[in-house]
Amino acid sequence: MMKKAVVFVCAALLGAGAVFGGIFSQDPGELSIGGQYWIPGDGDFDLFESGYGATLSYREWFSFPWGAGVNLGVAQWQVNGASDAYKYDALRDYDGDALLIPIGASLYFNVIDWDNWNLILDTGLQYVLVDSSVTVFNTEENVPAETQGEQDVDIDNVVLWNIGLEYEYMLSENLYVQANGGYQVDVLEGDTEYAGRSTRDTSLRGAYVRLGAKFLF
Repeated sequence: MMKKAVVFVCAALLGAGAVFGGIFSQDPGELSIGGQYWIPGDGDFDLFESGYGATLSYREWFSFPWGAGVNLGVAQWQVNGASDAYKYDALRDYDGDALLIPIGASLYFNVIDWDNWNLILDTGLQYVLVDSSVTVFNTEENVPAETQGEQDVDIDNVVLWNIGLEYEYMLSENLYVQANGGYQVDVLEGDTEYAGRSTRDTSLRGAYVRLGAKFLF
């Protein structure tokens, strides 16, 4: 219920920005939507193999070339079955996925403002709600039967910091296409448990690419 409420509030804020536009500056507001793909970056230390999802963001240039915005996303991250993420030999056969809902704020700097294209540096923080459907097979002996075999893995929410570079090209006066690439690291990793036992924290660090469109209002 809490996750749904947070998502609803953030969606309402993004929608309000799109409707009213230019809240903090005389320039139009910018609403962007795009698809995103993640490449986790820690080898067998990382629980996940890949991730994909969609993002929605609203941005204004409050003092050009400086801008600020908010963003909301949804993503599905797939477990790497060959990983050794929790570095414990008794845990095997990692499986499943996790639903992620990132909510954040970003700061932008327009590096190049050309006639029909822009190059923009961005950085920001995201609070990521994690709904885990991850499982692991526990082969420990001399432990209660209910903690053996396949176990659900519980992962707490995460805080991320990212830095990226965005290229956008104007198709019409109020429409741009966008391509973005960057890297994210954990400010706060996700506390993790299986069978009621704490284990190594889960990381969401890695590279990402995003393709989308921007609309001016």
